[in-house]
Amino acid sequence: MATATQEAEGPAGAEQEERQEATGIDTGTLMGVLSGVFLIVIAIIRGGDAGIFVNLNSALIVVGGTVATGFIAFPSKKITVMIPVIQNAFKPGVYEPEDYVDDIMRLASRYRSGGMKQLENEESKLDNRFLKSGVAMIVDGYNAKEIHELMERELNAMMDRHNSGQKVLRFMSVQAPVFGMAGTLIGLIQMLMHIDDPSTIGPALATALITTFYGLLLANLILTPLAAKLGSRTDMEGTLFRAIRVGIMGIHDRVNPQKIQRTMNALLPPSQQRE
Repeated sequence: MATATQEAEGPAGAEQEERQEATGIDTGTLMGVLSGVFLIVIAIIRGGDAGIFVNLNSALIVVGGTVATGFIAFPSKKITVMIPVIQNAFKPGVYEPEDYVDDIMRLASRYRSGGMKQLENEESKLDNRFLKSGVAMIVDGYNAKEIHELMERELNAMMDRHNSGQKVLRFMSVQAPVFGMAGTLIGLIQMLMHIDDPSTIGPALATALITTFYGLLLANLILTPLAAKLGSRTDMEGTLFRAIRVGIMGIHDRVNPQKIQRTMNALLPPSQQRE
């Protein structure tokens, strides 16, 4: 029998966050990044010498400074786990709310007709951790208040974990343009050291401004959109989990499955409702 309070008891459950392994890539996110990069590159190439936009020193200042401030502002563990967090933005959505409505209606019908034993048999077949945890609590004999409180705690913990990763991305998106400007100032200082040679001013100024360009590009094409995408996905997951909680409470109270369906639909957007 599953342990109903696995998530609420500590961080071990946090590492097993409700992440059904998705296969493939979210084409919208990938196409957005690729099309943005492609259009900018085309505009640069059409403008003339594209080679002047490649500067290793500028990249080191922007990327190095942005990552360094991340390590200063947050625990190192939060920074080192950002790669899988970013990867999640490129994965397709793994939640289909209408499928969970069907699952909960089936569970409610089985529970009303077959009792606790039938519900316990169905528990092992569930792949959604939040739904499985709720069913486990019913099987383990928790009352309605305890189930609601524990599921609320699980939901809040999930939202906090997701928001912490987005907070890191948003922080870095602010720092990238700042270090871009810092790199520009460094370039201007170096340029002024050789101001006695007017022929070097133009190329040196262009190189200095590239660092600002890198900072704006990293912040506005990569970091900020990824944070927004992950935030949108977290909101959708939160809505789904609240609907699942409503369904679990209905199963516990042996509510008519059709009534459970209507109640869950009320929490979901029209496109995700089950008719």
